[in-house]
Amino acid sequence: MFQHWKWVSFGVGVLVGAVAASLVSSRPTFIRDGASTVLSHGIYAKRKIQGLAAAGRENLEDLYAEADQKLQDRQAQTAAKE
Repeated sequence: MFQHWKWVSFGVGVLVGAVAASLVSSRPTFIRDGASTVLSHGIYAKRKIQGLAAAGRENLEDLYAEADQKLQDRQAQTAAKE
């Protein structure tokens, strides 16, 4: 599932980059400055989202490990009672 979104976001990035490059190369410098500012904000947002996703994934892995440990503890208690 995530692999699909990875390629979609890559394709969108390539498309936006190609359009931006063609527009910036033929326009005055104020457009180039504005475009670089917008792009820098986009890169910043992307990095923040990736950081949030990584933190969320780590929290989910921790939660899974705790749940698995509780399951094993319950199974051990059930086996000890029998």
